[in-house]
Amino acid sequence: MRQRTRIVLAALVVVLGLGRSAWAQTSAQPSGGSGRWDVAIYPVLVWIPLGIGIDVDVPPGDGNAGGSGSIVDGRFDGAYLGGVSVSNGRWRIDGDVIWAAIGGDRIERPILTVDADIIYAHGLVGWAVAKDFYVTGGVRRLALKYDIKLGDLPDFSRKPGVWDPLVGVGWHRVGRTFEVHGIFEGGGFGVGADLDLGGALRADWKPIPHFGITAGYSVLYLKVSDTVANRTFTVKQTLHGPVAGIGFYF
Repeated sequence: MRQRTRIVLAALVVVLGLGRSAWAQTSAQPSGGSGRWDVAIYPVLVWIPLGIGIDVDVPPGDGNAGGSGSIVDGRFDGAYLGGVSVSNGRWRIDGDVIWAAIGGDRIERPILTVDADIIYAHGLVGWAVAKDFYVTGGVRRLALKYDIKLGDLPDFSRKPGVWDPLVGVGWHRVGRTFEVHGIFEGGGFGVGADLDLGGALRADWKPIPHFGITAGYSVLYLKVSDTVANRTFTVKQTLHGPVAGIGFYF
């Protein structure tokens, strides 16, 4: 575990080092590169997952053989996002929090029912390597709760919590009345989740000073394993859907 952490930290140092070198070699300046810090706060972002995929692997134990399965009909109970961005052109800091309550059912035998609550907070620091283009590094904190019913097995509940290191890229075009933001990040590396992938594309329209409307699309994939008493519980989960909300800009 410690060796994996060292590898991830070394990768972040290399990525940021390459970004600094590339910045020095390019004459292109990112938008907003005057040194002035710009702040965007998104107090209300609504995420509506249209696609929900959950695969579970329940380990054997307590006299049962365990089992696995995939949901067929995804169920969405609610989700919320909130975020903040701070940038001076060369440096960019992004943070957000998400709560999502989802689930799903499969009526074919063995019957499978899954209910899940996801709470996460994540932050990224980006360094511009070219106009509007950033390399990023950060961390995501995941707090998960799963309630699973598979066939005749006893109800299975787990509450794993993990810290995921992240590396990625971002593209941010910022204008007076219109902004476009795109990100892709990956992480986990077995330090927290086995695999953590996320991406989003969003546009902001600012019709009046300091206020705007934002809309886009977000995707999140997680593979999480949790071992207790030599029993390993594994979940693969995919969420994707539109995001919409309001922003305040300073």
